[in-house]
Amino acid sequence: MDIIGYDFDNTVYRGDSSTHFTFWCLGHFPKTWLHLPAIVFWGTLFGLRICTKTRFKSHLFGYLRHVKDVDKAVADFWKGHRKNLKGWYLKKDHSRDVIISASPEFLLAPVFETLPVQKLMGTPMDKHTGVIHGENCWGPEKVRRLREYAPDFHMLEFYSDSRSDTPLAQVSDKAFLVKGDEILPW
Repeated sequence: MDIIGYDFDNTVYRGDSSTHFTFWCLGHFPKTWLHLPAIVFWGTLFGLRICTKTRFKSHLFGYLRHVKDVDKAVADFWKGHRKNLKGWYLKKDHSRDVIISASPEFLLAPVFETLPVQKLMGTPMDKHTGVIHGENCWGPEKVRRLREYAPDFHMLEFYSDSRSDTPLAQVSDKAFLVKGDEILPW
């Protein structure tokens, strides 16, 4: 299966969608502020390398317990943030695209209902609790998930803003670093 792989945040989306959504929820759902001490606590543990990124993100997104209708919140969020999708990406043919992101799948899914990509892979997370089922979709986990989806894949091109995606760049015929709207050879 021939595919073209893309990271999402800071690659085809200007900024980090998880961060944007978290701040959007803090601004729209006052009860999410009750979770701020937990975010600071687990963020500190993660910063000190005492807990994993997966564990930190599960606790970070715990604020979702205070969002009554997560699906509506996500839809409303994208009404104002879809503009952050980069023009160069929107102009492309998406029939072979596989989006592989560390952001939660439930957060990205509405965007790709209107951009018919072949597959969206993100961090598998319970949208009501923030609990991650499995591992955060980051670094080598992205390659593992891609092989699980399509064991015989052939990645023609791969685009990312981050060297943490080197494992995907290494399994691609061509890899590109995205800096803003500039696309550079890996």
